[in-house]
Order: sequence, then C-alpha cells, then structure tokens
Amino acid sequence: MHQKDFWEIPKKRREPWHPVIQAFVQPKIEQIKAVLSQNGEDLCHLSLLDVGCGNGFFSYYFEKLLTTICIDYSNFMLLLNPCEKKICASATKLPFVDNSFDIVFCSNLLHHLEKPLLAVEEMRRVSRKYVVLSEPNANNPLMFLNSLTVKEERGALKFSSTYLMDIALSSKLTVISLDSMGIVLPNKTPEVLLPLLKLLDGKLPIGFYNMVIASK
Repeated sequence: MHQKDFWEIPKKRREPWHPVIQAFVQPKIEQIKAVLSQNGEDLCHLSLLDVGCGNGFFSYYFEKLLTTICIDYSNFMLLLNPCEKKICASATKLPFVDNSFDIVFCSNLLHHLEKPLLAVEEMRRVSRKYVVLSEPNANNPLMFLNSLTVKEERGALKFSSTYLMDIALSSKLTVISLDSMGIVLPNKTPEVLLPLLKLLDGKLPIGFYNMVIASK
C-alpha cells in the first residue's frame, strides 16, 4: 500500500508535453513502431492499453497514434493524465475480457509491484497480439544507485535485462526484441542538456532502460 500512497503525494511533476518527457518517450515509441512494422503491423491500425499509465508520459503520445485506454491504481495520477479514456484498476486484475487489445504496454510499473509476474500474465491475457514491458536497467550504475537509495524504487534492483526477459518468458510470451536504451531521465534530466543527450541517445549496452517487445 505504501507504493500507492507514494504516488498520491502531491508534488511537482513534469507534464507529458514537457521537452524532456518527449525526449524520454519518443525513442521508445519509435522502437515499438520499427519492431512491429517488421511483423507487418501499422501502429495506427491497432489498439493499446497503457497499464500503470500515471500522469500520461506515454499515453499522451500513444493517444495521438492509435486507440488508447489508460489504467492506473491511483485516482490522483489519473486526474493528472490528460488522456480521454481512463480507468482506475489494479494491474494484477485488469477489468477486461481476454484478447481485448492489440498491444498491452507498461513502463516503469513492474518494479513497484509485489507480484510483477502476475501483472504480466494479466497483460498477456487481455492482449490479442503484443505485450511491451519497459523497466529501469539494474545493470546501469546510475539506475542501480537510484534504486538503492529511494525506498519506492528498490524493486528495480533485480530488473536486469535477463530478469525482464525471464518474466516475459515465464508468462508464456515470445520475446521479439530486447533492447537497452535511453540516457534521458524523465523527472531529473535538465532541459538544457537535451541537445547533447539527443545526439547520444538510442540503443546502448547499458542504457538507462530495458524494453521487451513480445508476442502471444
């Protein structure tokens, strides 16, 4: 319960259209588009569920591309989310029938959960085609240090690329791609550094985040 309480503490958060948030989000969406296009998919023809959507860092941009529904356990965060279709519910008990969405996506959610595998199994259940998981990379020294020092982030200490892939495989998903990427932190990167960081951003051996794209 302390995780839910943490997210409902009023504090200044960057809005989804902030330049740093855009720089954090867009490379990951472009990677999803690139991988799915190799499977013959056009993102704009699909539907997506954003699980643990928070105040809309990803769902704000997804909504511009495809039919998107947002879900979060915190009513407070949903009030901050500018997207139209929002539901308050638990990631481990999604209120949808099987095969409801083409893509089920989550970012920076699983390491906050006591039973991340249960959440991914639920994501697989309501997905028709794909599940996308993005989490902080425990193999990156800066992310490891942040996870070690912030109580609510300590669950990320085990989220190496191997661990994230194992969760997907344990949920009976087929991993299409696994990448470490990104050097932009949404809530901490100074905007003045963006021009430089954009030149260096992309897939990296120990990027700040790991992202698995998997199919059913």
